[in-house]
Amino acid sequence: MKKYDNRPVEIRINKGSGANAFIQHLHVKNVKIKNLAHLDQEIRFEVTRKDIPIIRASRKKYRLKVKIRYLQESRILQKNSWTALGLLFLICIPILFSRFIWDVKVEAETPELRVAVEKVIKENLDFDYPTLKGKVKSDFEIRQTIMEQLRDLSWVHIIKTGSSMTIVPQLAPITDNKDNKTKGKNHLVAAKSGVITHFEIASGERRVLPNTTVYKGDTLVSGVITVGDKSIVIGASGEVYADYWLETEFSIPRKVTYISASNREWVFDFKINNEKEQGKSFQKVDLPEWLSKFIEIKKTQKYTTVTEEITEERLESFILPLLHEKILKSLPPKTIIKKENILHVTFDDDKVKGKVLFLVNENIAKNYPIVQGD
Repeated sequence: MKKYDNRPVEIRINKGSGANAFIQHLHVKNVKIKNLAHLDQEIRFEVTRKDIPIIRASRKKYRLKVKIRYLQESRILQKNSWTALGLLFLICIPILFSRFIWDVKVEAETPELRVAVEKVIKENLDFDYPTLKGKVKSDFEIRQTIMEQLRDLSWVHIIKTGSSMTIVPQLAPITDNKDNKTKGKNHLVAAKSGVITHFEIASGERRVLPNTTVYKGDTLVSGVITVGDKSIVIGASGEVYADYWLETEFSIPRKVTYISASNREWVFDFKINNEKEQGKSFQKVDLPEWLSKFIEIKKTQKYTTVTEEITEERLESFILPLLHEKILKSLPPKTIIKKENILHVTFDDDKVKGKVLFLVNENIAKNYPIVQGD
């Protein structure tokens, strides 16, 4: 690096018989001399730092006393255009890169679910890394796209941190569907009114078409098919999905305390006492038996308690997701919410009250026994 060090250095030599010969020798060695000045007792001139070894080697030959003064301090950032340009890039590049999403991760309960969500992201959301944040679909659109493709999900958490996005799908709880199963053959009829969107049937004959409005009690799939002049009872089974509007009221305190998950991290636990573990443990390192009695290395999910005051600006980002998840938990599995509209909201001293309209897509089919004469 010294070979290319062009910072200026002032050289002072006493006048004498060897001074001129010394300067002439430097010219022969291709040392560039600047600001040469002949004073009463000495000669001053400037060279660059890369030429210092030549000067030190030559002064012994001419028996001169040489004084060296560095005109520019040794510093990391030099006052030149390259330094200014480097600082400009140092500031602008992180700002520019922060405008992109560089990484999308999926954290799921099972590897199969993770692969299924990654497939939906690749095929339906068109994520090409890096992606400008302004071109990334909204959290609502991402959530609805995933839940429409994977009906077993009750919710999809979307966490954005800097230039990365983490998608955490949540499976719907397993419910007992025995109440909807009866012995014998059945038709499928509408349990509630709605607009048919699609069918997932294993047997039976459709009696309505998609985009058709049906009412409670209408036959959706017949368990009797006609072959020529004969009617054959095969029974209908499957699911029929329809859209319908669901209105709900809410009343929550203006100040809400909830538990928020922080980042997962590796921790070292020294088993000094029997304190209860704080946070959920995901992964542990297998240690030798003698060492595991004293120390434990594990990856945990930490949680923090947060208290927030609900404002009008927080309605869509805070209240709607809470109501969304609450409504889904009260509905059958594979149900999704396509849209939500806030009808009205009132703020009291300590309460927030209002009404929200949800567009729900749900399996509305229920079994209806086939009786003779159908």
